[in-house]
Amino acid sequence: MPRKIPSEGELRAFAEEHLTYEVNMLLSAAQGLAQANNPQFVTNAFLECFTIHLRALIDFLWEPARLREDDAIASDFFTSAKHWENTRPEFPLDLEPARGRTGKEIAHLTYARMTVTPETKGWNVAKMTTAIVPVLKLFVEKAERSRIGKALANL
Repeated sequence: MPRKIPSEGELRAFAEEHLTYEVNMLLSAAQGLAQANNPQFVTNAFLECFTIHLRALIDFLWEPARLREDDAIASDFFTSAKHWENTRPEFPLDLEPARGRTGKEIAHLTYARMTVTPETKGWNVAKMTTAIVPVLKLFVEKAERSRIGKALANL
């Protein structure tokens, strides 16, 4: 079944509520992880929050391989899907771990967790945040104002 893109008003409402929420949660979790002396439980909660929202934003900006008919994607916020595809940068290598690891180590209970060593367990949150924020800013700058509204104006 072909995807039905929501109306401009629906896109604007989505961006102002849901897209803004994803970005705010990602950035707040990154700030929380930067704080010293968090109890391990709090650090784990911030990390889970960060990775889940990061993966959602990656799929939004670079579209997952299996696109579902109700998935929200960045190109919906342009009059031509090709505009965003031609504007967005290549997928940053610094974000690559978030794709697979979030599913295997965070969102799903998998046996792959048994192969994670202390050396490979860490997440470079600062590097990942630094990689995605400029792409989010570019999206906000280039998206159709009538479709994005005031979403992420303070990014």
